[in-house]
Amino acid sequence: MRGRGAIVRAAALAVLLPAATHAATKRVAVPEIGSPTPIAVMNTRGSIHIEAKPRANEGLLAFAQRLCGDSRHSSALSRVNGGVRRLKRGVRYKVPFDLLPRKSQQAVIVALLPKDQATADGWKHRVASSARGRRAESLWTIAEWFTGDGENHRVLRQANRLTSNVIRPGQTILVPRRLLVPPFAGMLPAPPPRTAAVHTATEPTPFVRYGSDEQGEYASYRLKAGEALYSSVVMRFTGRLHAADVNELVHEIRQRNDIGNVRDMPVGLEVKIPLDLLSARYLPADDPRRVEWEAQRAAGQEIENEVLALDLDGVTVVLDAGHGGRDTGTLVGGIWESNYVYDIMLRTKKVLESRTAATVVPTTREGSTFRINDRDVLPKSRGHTVLTSPPYRIDDAAVATNFRWYLANWIYQQRRKAGVDPGQVIFISIHADSLHPSLRGAMVYIPGLVGITNNYGKTGAPYSSRREVRADPRVSFTRSERTTSRGLSRDLAEHMLASFRNSDLAVHHNTPIRDRIVRRRRAYVPAQIRWNRVPAKILLEVGNLANEQDRRLMKTRAYRQRVAEAIIDGILSYYGVPQGGADRAITAGGS
Repeated sequence: MRGRGAIVRAAALAVLLPAATHAATKRVAVPEIGSPTPIAVMNTRGSIHIEAKPRANEGLLAFAQRLCGDSRHSSALSRVNGGVRRLKRGVRYKVPFDLLPRKSQQAVIVALLPKDQATADGWKHRVASSARGRRAESLWTIAEWFTGDGENHRVLRQANRLTSNVIRPGQTILVPRRLLVPPFAGMLPAPPPRTAAVHTATEPTPFVRYGSDEQGEYASYRLKAGEALYSSVVMRFTGRLHAADVNELVHEIRQRNDIGNVRDMPVGLEVKIPLDLLSARYLPADDPRRVEWEAQRAAGQEIENEVLALDLDGVTVVLDAGHGGRDTGTLVGGIWESNYVYDIMLRTKKVLESRTAATVVPTTREGSTFRINDRDVLPKSRGHTVLTSPPYRIDDAAVATNFRWYLANWIYQQRRKAGVDPGQVIFISIHADSLHPSLRGAMVYIPGLVGITNNYGKTGAPYSSRREVRADPRVSFTRSERTTSRGLSRDLAEHMLASFRNSDLAVHHNTPIRDRIVRRRRAYVPAQIRWNRVPAKILLEVGNLANEQDRRLMKTRAYRQRVAEAIIDGILSYYGVPQGGADRAITAGGS
């Protein structure tokens, strides 16, 4: 099983089953387990066990071997039965469900849930009527019982085409095969033939079909004229952008499809892409990761900035230049990312302060002043500090990154104490990426709704000596705060990229707004925006330094100035200046 189905708690959660009768406790004989016939018992909470009598002259070790399949479970049986050491004939002793062998567990399930069905598509559960002394079933509890995670109730709702979370007694709920925990999964009949479609998408899909073969589940894509494996398949469908990741997956997909020469593939060739490699948006509609992605996409979709500030009066812009100091960031063709994005930050700061009423707060500084080195190719420098109190000279990249969001949180809280509206503070972290060389242009990362652990903070040296950490050492977010932040950040990102396009600056062609970075098969949210309290926050990748054209442009001050002005145009647009009118607003607000 994939995703949440592969859960270590499976055995323990399998003890919880939905009560299936009107009785508060159900007792059913299970002769399949052996003689004397054990009794399967299900209590009011849906927890089950069996009660079994020992055979003549059967001791605890033999009893455990016969019923549990392992005499080593004798000590566990002794504990659940009050510390018994010597079994008495004719007395029934409790055997926990999770100690039973798989076949015995399945026999117990069949006995207790006679109206449920194990089908090729998944487990079909018959919703029981509620009874006095027993809780009613819900999609959440059914998901918890059969999949190990109540959050999968969304998947059940979609898989069963329900219009609400309300279920009624007698209704049949399908739990898809891929979600089931043992022992339910082991009770299902064989899946459909491997050539048959396994899933049916509920909306237009680029794939010919979803299916499975001896190597596992896949999505099948038919190549069109002029399409390449690395761009039209890997980068588009898996979300991998970094060269090493792209090359690795191209090699894997080549082997999966027995493709010899990737430069000589016929038009119409069907390429099987392992389902586990796909980005969530391209998975089957009932896959938990797809459901989660759909929920995130919908969350905050209608939330937009409602603060108008045509000359940015009252607006605070927190500008962060990525990396710095000993952390050079991307290093390609003699360019240190840290130096060039810092230059863009300085240029953005200068124009904002000279032509608008915005308050600009940088998170870093090189040396003692914010001086622009007005030349094309910049000298290499490691003299950057994070402007905490006291400042932190950037020696450790992780520490510096943490200090950036601590500093942003401090700035945000000070503005809030001064009565500033939350919408009047924005955070922009400026970076330059190193992706596959074929990619060009800007892209933006925004915070998502998952993967953000609440109550997070840092302790010890050097954190304890900083004012910003002492003032607010740990950070947490409510679901509502995360939803609002995602909506506002997406809105800011859209204005920013629209400004880049209007300025004839390249924008990444494939999903340029993303809520996580995928690298080395690991997805994560950048810390600068992950723990940042500012509602509207983005990490802006202004270009791809691994691309020769982007890199050549980055080495010119004219290009960096255009990028800075596009950033300002995006900010003005976010605060109410129509696209194309930002230049007039900047001029009107100039000195």
